[in-house]
Amino acid sequence: MKDELVTISTYSSAIDAHLAKNKLESEGILAFLFDENMVSLNPLYNISVGGIKLKTLQSDRAQALAVLDYVQDQPYTNEQNEAIACPRCGSENISYAYDSSNRLKSFTGFLVALFTFSLPLLPKDRYTCHQCHLVFQK
Repeated sequence: MKDELVTISTYSSAIDAHLAKNKLESEGILAFLFDENMVSLNPLYNISVGGIKLKTLQSDRAQALAVLDYVQDQPYTNEQNEAIACPRCGSENISYAYDSSNRLKSFTGFLVALFTFSLPLLPKDRYTCHQCHLVFQK
C-alpha cells in the first residue's frame, strides 16, 4: 500500500509555512511545501493556486495535525516570556498581524526614512483580539 502525500494546512506567507514545516520536521515528521515559489514570486497568485500547501504522509497526518494544533494554542509572548493579553478584555486569544498600512505618517517621515535607509524599521506590529476585536500594539 502506498503512503500518499496529503495537504494538512495552507498558508499565504512563506515564513509561516516554513515555521510550520520546520516544527513538524523537528518532531520527526516528514513535511513538504507545495506552490511556495509561485506565491513568493507574485503574492497575487496566492488565490489562484490556493496558497502554500503544507503536505505530509497520510500515515503521519494525525500526528502532524496534533503538533500544529498544539503550536496554534500557545499564546504570544513578549521578551520576558509573559503571555500577551488584550488590554481591553484581558484575553490571550489574539492573533499577530504585520501592519503595512500607514507606515509613513508624513512626507517628511518618508524622506527621513529614505535617506537614513531605515524603511524596514518603520512598519508596526499589531495584534487582534478574537474576543473583543480590539487591534492593538504591544
